Amino acid sequence: MGRVIKLVIYYFLYNFVFMGVVFGVYGFINHSADMPQSGPVYFNLSMWVQLLATLAVGIHLLAWKYVTRKDLRLDFPHTAKVLLVSVVLIVGMGCWTNYLTELTELPDVMEDLFAQAMNNPLGIISIVILAPIVEELLIRGGMQGHLLRQWKNPMWAIAVPALVFGAIHGNPAQSFFAFILGLVFGWVYYRTGSLLPCMLMHFINNGTSVLLFHLSGGEDETMTEALGTTGAISLALVGVALTVWSIWYIKTRLIPNQIAWKETPAPAEEVIASESKEQA
Repeated sequence: MGRVIKLVIYYFLYNFVFMGVVFGVYGFINHSADMPQSGPVYFNLSMWVQLLATLAVGIHLLAWKYVTRKDLRLDFPHTAKVLLVSVVLIVGMGCWTNYLTELTELPDVMEDLFAQAMNNPLGIISIVILAPIVEELLIRGGMQGHLLRQWKNPMWAIAVPALVFGAIHGNPAQSFFAFILGLVFGWVYYRTGSLLPCMLMHFINNGTSVLLFHLSGGEDETMTEALGTTGAISLALVGVALTVWSIWYIKTRLIPNQIAWKETPAPAEEVIASESKEQA
């Protein structure tokens, strides 16, 4: 758990540091100590903070070798089929998880913020491109990969990062959805040993959200409002069927033999720590 806690601290620390840097530069350029508290200027500065902090986290993970090169390779069996089935999996999940989120009626405290972000070029880049890459490097690569090598029970090694994935979103409605996605992303990473299918699914999930937002004219329309109760339930059931089929197909047809996580090369940091313990 030490690695998980450390990476969570890094995640929030980079956001805190870049908030100081971005707003500090703004104050220096405008020769003012009065920082904007709201409005378009504040929002644009916040988008720069988010974008730069996310980039910094990704660079940190790669530079300090929290993620192995194997995590970013397409060397699992049936590569093209795995990626294709992963697309079917995330599409299916989107159908039933969105409906389930509607039924829970959890508060969406960031609805207005995300609406602004999806109308902002920096926000779209952060949501659609950077988040799928960096969050998978951080949560699945940096955290889950380490826990899979350290813990005997892979389910806990998948569940703990999924909880972190949900928590860092900081929004009850989004956190619930993110936790469920985190479990499935984690299982795919556990099964394939590669972050690429997870990044692809994450990209499709976020990209679809932005696309549907713009196609609806910015209206936050629920599945029930758009399709009616019968239509929403029917689509959710189709999504469940696609999800179950995709998981079954990956597990039984594409990758029936689970990779041995204990035998996969650990990042350089883990190797150094292990050697230090042996010398002690």
